[in-house]
Amino acid sequence: MNNEGLSLVLQRAESEGGAWAEVLEGLQKMTEEAMERGKGTLEELLKSGEINVLDRKIVEGVKKGGIDPAFVQVLEMNIAAAEEGGSGSEMSLQILSHIYTRVQEEMEKVVDPAVGLLHRLLRQVEQPGIRNNILEKYLKPKPEDEWEMTFVDGDMVTDFGADVDPLKLSAAMSTYLGRIRDEGFDEDVVGQTYADCRVIAKDARVWVEQFYDEEMLDDYTESLTPVFQPVLKTLEKYERPPAPPEDD
Repeated sequence: MNNEGLSLVLQRAESEGGAWAEVLEGLQKMTEEAMERGKGTLEELLKSGEINVLDRKIVEGVKKGGIDPAFVQVLEMNIAAAEEGGSGSEMSLQILSHIYTRVQEEMEKVVDPAVGLLHRLLRQVEQPGIRNNILEKYLKPKPEDEWEMTFVDGDMVTDFGADVDPLKLSAAMSTYLGRIRDEGFDEDVVGQTYADCRVIAKDARVWVEQFYDEEMLDDYTESLTPVFQPVLKTLEKYERPPAPPEDD
């Protein structure tokens, strides 16, 4: 539930009382319990002792559902505290950052591949070389003799056999940006996220043009034009400086 939704619940609970107050109390209790479970899960991970044991517990936690959004929130709070703690918290910050990275990697494996790819690319937004290698790997179709025909929403379409279909990546991007826009983040966060996704969209278009026919290229471009066209002028101030040359 976003801040606006929670605010509406609070207002209605205060004005109507009775059942609404009970709903609100139950919601608050559920949230507190989820946060406590998150704290317990993090404590168990920190007791692992060895990186390979830690990684195994993370994999198991994601698969079994013990590592959930509440856990991620607890983890982010601990990372923020470690960042403010100075030099004495460097080791804690390093371990917590490792946990965060591994959790994100494992969670990506259980979501839609296009969503997982988008979040992986966003982590590499300042590394164009790595980002383009990832795009090439995931968008590259199989050889033409391995393509298959399949039904999607009642229509017969070609399955090119890529790890991620370009149109599914554009749909994931559109959905993600819509959520960021609607969840009440401040203007700079929204603007930077749009600018970063536009960089990814442009990079992906290069590979779509190289790997696919003109129809796919047009469909990909047209799917994202309504997303970015209205805000192009605004995005100029959020463009990141060019990345330094990468080592050979």
